[in-house]
Amino acid sequence: MRFYALLCLLALAACPSDKPTPTGASCPDPNNPQFTWDNFGSDFFCHYCTNCHDSGLALNKRNGAPLFHDLDSLVGVMEVMVHTDEQAASGPKAHNTFMPGAGTGGRCPSMLGGSLDEDCPMPTEQERINLGVFLACEKARPDDYQGSNGSYTDHCANYHGPH
Repeated sequence: MRFYALLCLLALAACPSDKPTPTGASCPDPNNPQFTWDNFGSDFFCHYCTNCHDSGLALNKRNGAPLFHDLDSLVGVMEVMVHTDEQAASGPKAHNTFMPGAGTGGRCPSMLGGSLDEDCPMPTEQERINLGVFLACEKARPDDYQGSNGSYTDHCANYHGPH
């Protein structure tokens, strides 16, 4: 009987949690990060997130994305960095796959602020690991949270249409 109880406890411990969990990702070198906004972050967030999480979208066009969870700029990403890590990134302590799409039944808009008309494009596990490292490096780096030129442009324009 004790063996059966122990077996049940081990099985429960191995089950993934739906609770948001920090990834524990770390940055190998904050002064020279492998992943930056310019070579990773901008494309990642434009491809997977900004059709709902864009600062220019009214609440009724966000498909449930909360206001001020805007992922179309590095500043916006850093304002919700912990939340993003817990919802979409992977690392040594967690493999989070809630976003994109878990809040919408796996459906996403194919265009900025559009209806939920397609299956969400899903990041690969490697992209999720890279996201965790990117967020850790941005948090740890000594410079401020500005992109290469520090100004806002609609760098996501090529993602705001059919995929």
